Amino acid sequence: PAYDGSEATLQERISLVFPPTTNARGEVWHEFVAVIPREGKYCGQPCAVCNVVGCPMHGRIFHQKNLATHARPRGGGVRSSVFSRQHDATYNAFVAAFSAGEASAPEVQRQIAETLPPPPPGAEEGEARARRPASSFGSSRRRSGNCPACRGKHRAHTCGKRLRRPGGSSSYRRRKPSWMGGGGEEPFDAAAEHRHKRQRHSG
Repeated sequence: PAYDGSEATLQERISLVFPPTTNARGEVWHEFVAVIPREGKYCGQPCAVCNVVGCPMHGRIFHQKNLATHARPRGGGVRSSVFSRQHDATYNAFVAAFSAGEASAPEVQRQIAETLPPPPPGAEEGEARARRPASSFGSSRRRSGNCPACRGKHRAHTCGKRLRRPGGSSSYRRRKPSWMGGGGEEPFDAAAEHRHKRQRHSG
C-alpha cells in the first residue's frame, strides 16, 4: 500500500514486514504501532512504537527505516541479521501466550510484566524521557537525580555538573601567593613564614 502521510497507511506498510498476530477471539495485536510524532527529533516523519512488553525498548519511538535493526523482519522483502535478541525472545513469549487463547493483549502483557524482574533504579524515568521530545532532554537531564557519575559510576556527568580541576581555576593562576616572591617557586615553608612575620612585628 502507498503511504499517504496517515498513520493508517503507515501501519499497513509496517505490517508487511512485521505481520500482526491474532488470538482465538480475532483480536489483532501489532509488534509495532505506527505513529507520526508532532514534535521532537522525528517530527512529521513515519515512525512506530515498540509494543513488546519485556523488551528494554518497549514504548520507545523508532523511525520506520530503523525497525529492521531492532526487531527481526518476519514478512517478505526485508532481511536482517542485526536485531535485538532480547526483543525477539520477549516477542516470541508474548505471541505464544496471546495466539494460543482468548486473553486480550493487555491481559497477556500484564501476565508477562508480572514475571519480569523489577526494573533497575531510574528505569521508569528513562522510559519517560524516551517518550519526551528530544528538545526537552537537556533540561530534564540537568534536573535529574539519576546521574551515573553522581551515583559513583565511572561515567560522564549528565546532570550538568562541572568538576573543578585541582589548582585549575583562573583565580588560582592569577593570584600570586605571599610566599612566592620575585617569581620564585620554592616550596612553602610554614615555620619560616611564621618566624619572618614575628621578626617583622617585633622590630
